[in-house]
Amino acid sequence: MDEKEVERIIEAALFMSSKPLSVQELAKIVGIAAPGYIAQRLDALAQRYEQTGSAIQIAQEEGRYTMRLKPLYVGFVKEIAKEGEISKHALKTLAYISRNEGIKKSVLAQKLGSTIYKDVAELVQKGFLTQKKEGRTKALFTTDKFKSYFELQK
Repeated sequence: MDEKEVERIIEAALFMSSKPLSVQELAKIVGIAAPGYIAQRLDALAQRYEQTGSAIQIAQEEGRYTMRLKPLYVGFVKEIAKEGEISKHALKTLAYISRNEGIKKSVLAQKLGSTIYKDVAELVQKGFLTQKKEGRTKALFTTDKFKSYFELQK
């Protein structure tokens, strides 16, 4: 595998990861057990982003690497990012609700724990769920936005 291919795999891993990755984690993904070599390829990739004037940068914090937007460009796109971001935990809650359409919030809390209340509030605020009063609790339903976002048939 040549250097450019290693850099492309590192780039893909950083792009897809929801958390910063260490050199060791990247080495495992690439399949090369040489952390020094992976660190060199990371530096080369970061320099290439910088030299091309990209709005994206490879950043390092506490020995872990991440791909992120340069601060200069955050203001232009922050509203778009807010719309699309769903926390990992809320996404799991949403998946459960979608398989159990109309589930009562109280039943969901029994199944998944009390953290669902925060998740449901996030999902309603972002337009992925609606709530319908049913007695002392509320039933949860996915919206058309949910269906189009995840490309499901209506």
